Amino acid sequence: MRLHDLPAYVRDTVLRMLPHRTRTGLRRVGHPGRDAPVLLTGNFTLTVRRLRDVLRGRDAFILVADSRGINVWCAAGGGHLTHHDVISAIRTSGVADQVDRKEVILPQLSATGVERRKITEATGFDTRWGPARLEDLPAFLDRGRRVHKDERKMRFPFWERMEMAAMWGVPTLVIGGLIVEPLGGLTVLAAVAASLVTIVVGVFALLPWLKVGPGWRWPTLGAFTVLGFGVASVVLALLGRFTSGPMMWVGASSLLSAGILSADLEGTTPSYGSYINTFHNPASVDLVEEKCTGAADCVQVCPRDVLQMDGKRRKVAIARPDQCIQCGACVVQCPESALRFRYADGSVVEAETIRRTRMNMVGKRTVPVPD
Repeated sequence: MRLHDLPAYVRDTVLRMLPHRTRTGLRRVGHPGRDAPVLLTGNFTLTVRRLRDVLRGRDAFILVADSRGINVWCAAGGGHLTHHDVISAIRTSGVADQVDRKEVILPQLSATGVERRKITEATGFDTRWGPARLEDLPAFLDRGRRVHKDERKMRFPFWERMEMAAMWGVPTLVIGGLIVEPLGGLTVLAAVAASLVTIVVGVFALLPWLKVGPGWRWPTLGAFTVLGFGVASVVLALLGRFTSGPMMWVGASSLLSAGILSADLEGTTPSYGSYINTFHNPASVDLVEEKCTGAADCVQVCPRDVLQMDGKRRKVAIARPDQCIQCGACVVQCPESALRFRYADGSVVEAETIRRTRMNMVGKRTVPVPD
């Protein structure tokens, strides 16, 4: 990361829940020739910067498609980045005139909404999936554009968890500060900030060792609420304001912080399915074995290592169903429509429905995708 980019990185990290667009089209890294790789991404500013930084020192083309200023995974899952957007980017960017090898490397996390075969049919460009994480791209390119199995699984390192903590915490603190400071003063604001930081940073720092899925989210968030309240109480005592009024503010803010996190903490991690999407009706991926031909397209795009090939039977097996986050990538990419979602109430959503629709902000399949 270049120093002059730091303010933009901070802005896009703190406000990453909001769309932030950069221009679409073809960009160059280094001095790409006609054999240089073409890597696709969406037009969320933070993603484009990070992809550029990862490729620094190499010669490559970055093809920026219109994802409505949203990161690739969220855009693809919400119908804002589809194969139509990729096709449009290829056709309008002039990339076909710049390269001899007609191939586009797609981000694996776009597999929830981008049907790669339709790109080839419409443009003549072959496609392949890159690794799930940007930092694995250099190794992927060095070994001849091949992905290792462990690079398909999404990781959630500490630095990225702290970014998500900032995304949740900073806007909440700013909004809360505008309310608390005029009414309670700087001392109370300091205690409220201590509570918020303890809860949000604590949850994300310890997330790999916590349980926040069904049945655990409220006990876990409740424990951090108590912890945040305790830290804030110590701050008030040290500042000489340990009285009922300030304590009331701290208690309310601690509950509010946990309440905001509870809205969809799971959905902002790569480790859990969205709570909103499966509220009171958990889903699981379901395999129709007689349809499966063992193409393994689904295995290549699963970010949680749920699926694996059964070589003896030449079929895919759901090896780790408890790891599934219901992203839908496997369902969308299966050429035989052998995968679908089955819900706890017995209902089934078939592959064709998942390809034609995306989730809206309240978890309903109401966002249509054009044919």
